[in-house]
Amino acid sequence: MSKTAVIYYSKYGTTENYARLIAKALGADLFEAKKTKFRDIKDYDTVVFGGGIYSGGIRGIELITKNWYKGLCEKKVVCFAVGITIDKEENREQCMDINFRKRFVTDAEEDHGRDDLSASELIKEKRLPIKCFFLPGAFDPGKVKGLDKFIIGITKKMIDDSPEGQQLLDYFNKSCDLVDYDSIKPVVEACL
Repeated sequence: MSKTAVIYYSKYGTTENYARLIAKALGADLFEAKKTKFRDIKDYDTVVFGGGIYSGGIRGIELITKNWYKGLCEKKVVCFAVGITIDKEENREQCMDINFRKRFVTDAEEDHGRDDLSASELIKEKRLPIKCFFLPGAFDPGKVKGLDKFIIGITKKMIDDSPEGQQLLDYFNKSCDLVDYDSIKPVVEACL
């Protein structure tokens, strides 16, 4: 058995492709999050988790957050999130806060009652020991179905006239492929 597990939650394939490349680079075992329980990964020293970003949430991150105090907190945990709007710092920070700061309670007394700490600050101070990387994704409106299609329809109506809003609207109306497989290098290095 490898000492590293790479787990992914992929709906349209981009995150899975990144996960396969990361697992290959690390000589790691690969797991699909939907089929993975904590008992499957409890014997690994390093756990890498990847999921697509949907409305700020990293799909499938509950596998990490719900099992954190069951033993994952004793391992090296590295996450990667895949999305098309990760180029803006405020989007990355919001994603960090939604997925990490709001899901974990720090034990540091000086943090009690403070809402002004961001997840990235806690990670930098090593009080939230998860490294998270953002990888550029892809979007093909022809593949979108069901609830995702409904949510995108609502989101389109809420987009403003800013250049960023118009770029996002272009992504939703056409397809975009921002995938950069070289962007896995920092993820791989963080696991070594």
